[in-house]
Amino acid sequence: MNELNLVDYSKVTPSVLVDSSVEFFLHNERIYCITNGNKYEFDEFPEWVVEAMNLDMTANPKAVDCLIDWGLEETAPQMKQYIACRQGGYDERPDIDVNGKVQPSEYVGCGRRGKCKYEGKLCTSLQLSYGTLTRTEILVLTEIGNCLLDKEIADKLNISDHTVRHHKDSISKKSGLERKPALVGLAFKLGLVTC
Repeated sequence: MNELNLVDYSKVTPSVLVDSSVEFFLHNERIYCITNGNKYEFDEFPEWVVEAMNLDMTANPKAVDCLIDWGLEETAPQMKQYIACRQGGYDERPDIDVNGKVQPSEYVGCGRRGKCKYEGKLCTSLQLSYGTLTRTEILVLTEIGNCLLDKEIADKLNISDHTVRHHKDSISKKSGLERKPALVGLAFKLGLVTC
């Protein structure tokens, strides 16, 4: 008699579909969360999710100061932007664990990277194994991920070829990756580019 070959879906199913962990994501400029297999828009978030985020905002007053400086005075708009900047990327790691603890903020490729004055203060900078990427290094790595040549990157970013090579060397040191194909893979892994 043949044994059944069962697939362990816990290894391939995002936990937010089967337990009380939470994943936030942005879609069409709206903030959603998924928990217990249900999707909620911001105004419908379960009360415990809102409370967890309120506690996290209280624990990060510098981020809240950025939101106030941005002109967001009311709680709901502050929380929406806080989630968008700190937890808004859909990934495999829940943003709130099953115990209700908000996880460290993640890198969100929001489209304002390299131009936002709150970068690294409200959101998370790109921390690699051996250092944090600068704004320009993020821009260079993005174009490496788009498979542009150094000269094309220099022209697109309006910097010299030498400066591109300097930033590429710095990215290599901070990531521990030396070859350009590995840097292309890093750009994909970090969500700086998509297929």
